[in-house]
Amino acid sequence: MAISFVLGGVVAVGIVQFSGRDKTDVVEQAALEPLPGWNARGTARVEDSAGKLQLVVDLPDNQVSGFREVWLLDLAGKTPGLLSVGALNGDQGVFDLPPGVDLAQYNIVDVSNEPFDGDPSHSTDSIVRGELGAVG
Repeated sequence: MAISFVLGGVVAVGIVQFSGRDKTDVVEQAALEPLPGWNARGTARVEDSAGKLQLVVDLPDNQVSGFREVWLLDLAGKTPGLLSVGALNGDQGVFDLPPGVDLAQYNIVDVSNEPFDGDPSHSTDSIVRGELGAVG
């Protein structure tokens, strides 16, 4: 009798923990293709978790002369827009996107090789790039 009581308690705890998890939906994704001089390939996806958007970039760590920076680009505008979302360390990076970012406008994911020169602008040495598209 005591054994069934303990098992029932374990099941109840499992249900409470599972039901408290946030649901994450992939809303945009892109294949990241190499640009001239590079051979890396990866993926990017935008996840929505309770209204909070995150960009997840998977790109094998490769040798760069500086560091890898992840950008969202607007290449269709009159003046190309660039939005840095952060430095990519390792094979995967998860970046919080600013509230209100328009993914229809900033629809290109770019990972660049950036020198340690203190200049926050894009180096123009892109490793990979891909266009975000709706899932489904």
